[in-house]
Amino acid sequence: IQYCTVTAAGESCGPQLHITMVPLGQGGNYDLTLHASGLHPNSAGGMIWGGTPQAVTLPGGGCMLLCDYIWGHYFQTDTLGEKVISRSWPHWAIGYFYMQMGSINVLPNDFEVRTTNCKLVQCF
Repeated sequence: IQYCTVTAAGESCGPQLHITMVPLGQGGNYDLTLHASGLHPNSAGGMIWGGTPQAVTLPGGGCMLLCDYIWGHYFQTDTLGEKVISRSWPHWAIGYFYMQMGSINVLPNDFEVRTTNCKLVQCF
């Protein structure tokens, strides 16, 4: 049965990402849940999973992109500027990903980007 860890991998501009890995039964699978808070309310957002840490200042407010892009998808935040996403992590998936979430708010003649802290999720 694999062992999974979640560790801090970088801070951005205030929004927070909390990640839990909960075992599912005896087979070694996990429920991976990402909870982003402090994003823009009712706004477009994105989740990225990467393999390499980085520190790129994004336009629209100075928040940081803290990992490269391997996989991800878009979502919409709720009225509190939060989003919860759950995925199954299968027992055979040995490896790691850097994970971060963010949102964008389009303003008249401008835009603002917010990104969460980054987490490293590893399973051995």
